[in-house]
Amino acid sequence: MWSHILREQLEVTVDIFWACVRKGRLPDRGAPKNQCADNALPLYLIRALSELGVDEASILTLTPGEAANLLAVKLTEQQNRG
Repeated sequence: MWSHILREQLEVTVDIFWACVRKGRLPDRGAPKNQCADNALPLYLIRALSELGVDEASILTLTPGEAANLLAVKLTEQQNRG
């Protein structure tokens, strides 16, 4: 019965079960790995630049640093006009 529970309900081998119990190693459940790109633009930068009139195609070619600098320039221009 014990092997049935491990195999059918918990879906682990005996070795994996005891490694989890004794050493705290969680069994691999096939969870997707985080595949966030290192140079992905934060959504707040995309939204802020879009609201300031920068077209999306141009925004998506920028690195996060370039986007932050462009946002600073656009906000400064807007402040100087107003």
